[in-house]
Amino acid sequence: MRPAKVWILLLALAAACGGTSPSGGPPAAPAGGASTPSYVVTIENLAYSPTDLSVPPGATVTVVNADGMLHSVTSESAPGAFRPGAVGGVAFDTGEFASGSRSFTIPASAPGGTVIPYFCTFHRAAMSTPNGTLTVTNNAAPTSGPAPMPGM
Repeated sequence: MRPAKVWILLLALAAACGGTSPSGGPPAAPAGGASTPSYVVTIENLAYSPTDLSVPPGATVTVVNADGMLHSVTSESAPGAFRPGAVGGVAFDTGEFASGSRSFTIPASAPGGTVIPYFCTFHRAAMSTPNGTLTVTNNAAPTSGPAPMPGM
């Protein structure tokens, strides 16, 4: 295969797996319209990243478990309570899962300024970052890049 064809094939594969565009910027929007903003929390090395994610009302949050062990992202009414709960009527729970990703949606009626702490129902305080928070705000910026596809 000629070097130019190999380069084009590699760029196409990188774009299909959430890589960067040939210009080095973010991946291009899918054909036919703009991409949906992504809000992602990653669990890796028993830690949440980011530990505070700002999301707009109605946003879908994707949780990626990169640890290969059971984890969850479960809302709680107060940081460190380690009991499922709600803040301002907002509650969520991915359920425990060992790999891949799970998603949940923040209600469109969630009031701006609401800060919802969350924890892992399996590890509780044993996580490196025992609590994370989601902050509901109308001017939230998506996390960088699209949500990783399982298996990529």
